[in-house]
Amino acid sequence: DPEGAMVSIDPTMPANSPKSVIHKNFPVIHFHVLLFPDRAFQIKELKTEVINRLAVLEKRVELEGLKVVEIEKCKNDLRKLQDEMSTKHGGRVNCPCKSTLLDDGRKVTPRRDVPSYPKYTLSQETIDALKKPTFDVWHWEHNEMLSCLEYMYHDLGLVKEFNMNPITLKRWLLAIQENYRNNPFHNFRHCFCVSQMMYGMIHLCNLQEKLTLTNLGILMTAAVCHDLDHPGYNNTYQINARTELAVRYNDISPLENHHCAVAFQILSLPECNIFANVDPEAFKKIRQGIITLILATDMARHGEILETFKLNVDHFDFTNEEHV
Repeated sequence: DPEGAMVSIDPTMPANSPKSVIHKNFPVIHFHVLLFPDRAFQIKELKTEVINRLAVLEKRVELEGLKVVEIEKCKNDLRKLQDEMSTKHGGRVNCPCKSTLLDDGRKVTPRRDVPSYPKYTLSQETIDALKKPTFDVWHWEHNEMLSCLEYMYHDLGLVKEFNMNPITLKRWLLAIQENYRNNPFHNFRHCFCVSQMMYGMIHLCNLQEKLTLTNLGILMTAAVCHDLDHPGYNNTYQINARTELAVRYNDISPLENHHCAVAFQILSLPECNIFANVDPEAFKKIRQGIITLILATDMARHGEILETFKLNVDHFDFTNEEHV
């Protein structure tokens, strides 16, 4: 009041008059009371309401989290279904023609432990047969083919020549196998078939006395990698359908360029780099040799390559770089 005394806000409070005016802050106090009519001091009820609202929000967050889990589960189920259909029909559904190494922006995950594929002990009979072009490639399981390929690298002296870590060789071969698709023809068995034929020709033609170990390593590695991640559709299809591979490589041997890219993507992984102990200049030569050989497997170039060979065959010289 005008004398500075506190006035209780209740029905007995005197009304304002020209001579007796209650403190000017009173309307502000009165405003705050009106802001929460009938609930100004209902703290318990307010607390209960807040708790209930929090519970509702928590439930919504939980439901949203479950939705994310369900979406991921559906995606995984869809991938499995696509893989099953791809296996049955010999190619990926709708042929997206993307490297398995590049799906979702990921590279192949190398095996950091010692690879555990069952070791197949080669008999002397198998070793002898392996060196001949007449070797039957149809009677072997994948782990047996892996062991045969591993033996070829040791037998030719490539492991020693390039100072390969034997465990790295195993990891590399497993990465190679995992990046051949389940196509009716261009699959891992085809990879083994071509590699074994190359190995057989090296022995049959006694190329160990005519070529350097570096060149033998280039021949064998190109044979192993020559159809990596083949999508099951040829270059003509890639170009006519304007697939991602055809666009990427400007219609110039799209598949063969892709096989090369995947091969060196695998070799770029430290755990799978069988040429890790080779000096940079030597590796440059190895890389160029492998690229040249894989690109030469494009059948569109077969006539051109055969004509060049015919021109040189009568005076073929193993010491001539252009001939080799």
